[in-house]
Order: sequence, then C-alpha cells, then structure tokens
Amino acid sequence: MQINPNQFLPPRRPLPVIVLADVSTSMEGEKITTLNAALVEMHQKFQTVHDTRSEIHTAIITFASNAQQILSLTPVENVKIPTLAAGGTTAMGAAFNIALQLLQDEQQMPKRSYLPTLVLVSDGQPNDDWEEALQKLLDSERGKRAVRLAIGIGDDCGFDVLKRFVNHPEIPVVRATEVSKLMDFFRIVSMSVMARSVAQNPNSTSNFPLHLLNDDDDDLPFD
Repeated sequence: MQINPNQFLPPRRPLPVIVLADVSTSMEGEKITTLNAALVEMHQKFQTVHDTRSEIHTAIITFASNAQQILSLTPVENVKIPTLAAGGTTAMGAAFNIALQLLQDEQQMPKRSYLPTLVLVSDGQPNDDWEEALQKLLDSERGKRAVRLAIGIGDDCGFDVLKRFVNHPEIPVVRATEVSKLMDFFRIVSMSVMARSVAQNPNSTSNFPLHLLNDDDDDLPFD
C-alpha cells in the first residue's frame, strides 16, 4: 500500500481573503469588466500556491443599492468566480456590516484561521450610514488586525473613506486614474497574499511586501 506523506501533516490553516467590491451604476462598462478579469486572474495565481501549512480561502461581498455576500469563504481550488454586474447606488456601510458578520462567523472562518486580508474596491462615495459600520469593523478583533487594502478609481471616489478603512501608516490607498490600474492593484494583492501564505508566520504584518507600494512608481500612483 502506498503511503501519502501528507496524511500525517496537520490540516492546513485557512488564510482568508475577502473582497468588498463596489458594483454601483458608476462601475458599469470598462470598470466592471476589468474588475471581473482581475478577480479571475487573482484566483488563478492563488491556485498555484501549494503550502503544507496554509490554504487560501476567498470570499466576495458586493455593494450597490444593497450589499450581499455572493461568494462564501471557499478554498481557492474549489472557487468558481461569479461574474459581477453593475447597477444601483453605493451602500458601502452595508458591506462593512456583512464583512464584520463574516469575520465573526466561525463556520466560515474558524478560530484557527490566519489573519484575513480585506480588499476594498470603489469608484464613488458611500450613500448610506457607513461611519458606524466601519468603526465596528475596525474595532473588531479580526478586523483591526487584518491586512486592509483599498483602491479608489477616478477623481469622484471617497478617498477619505478608503483611508479610514486602511488606517495603516505604511499602507497607502491606491489611486487609480485609469481603469487598467485595477489589474496592477490585484496583482499586488495576489503577491502579498502569496507571500504571507508561504511565510514562516503568515500572521506577521512584516510579511506584507511593502516594497511593492512604491510612491515613485509612475505606473501605479498611490495616495
């Protein structure tokens, strides 16, 4: 009988990646098409990671006139990325509430999970009660320790809101003057998660590749 050496290893610990995606009307056209392509590419990259300790899990929360979790936290090898469609307003606060519920849901995110990465994508201003919802997310045990990344698309984006979401002195909010920067941003997200997944301690924020966030990079401006 052939013995599989991996059967004697402890179960891999989930490394959660949660995307909060603006799908309001202003995201129609090239923006939503590019976002869909970026999510697919990110998951293709995640599927190349094979580590005996960690296992990347992903979830997607969308927000427009309301917010919903359209993908439960799922191991990347089992993920089928849904195609996002745009339409409606910008209920970002509702998305923060759902993200908090997810972080506290031990069925989706067991206690043994590594610290999550939260990724916020938006091109507009929230039009619901977002401040209290964001503060509750940031005050939560997992929310305040998570790696939080954000990209704002265009000049009409609520960059002050995104800065409060990230709330980290060394991690800037990405300012995308062109829609194509979405692909670059998600490539950085992919590299940061993949770096954490194979690190000695995936919970350490020192594993975040800050060198990728280069303020002097003309191809990817940051704020």
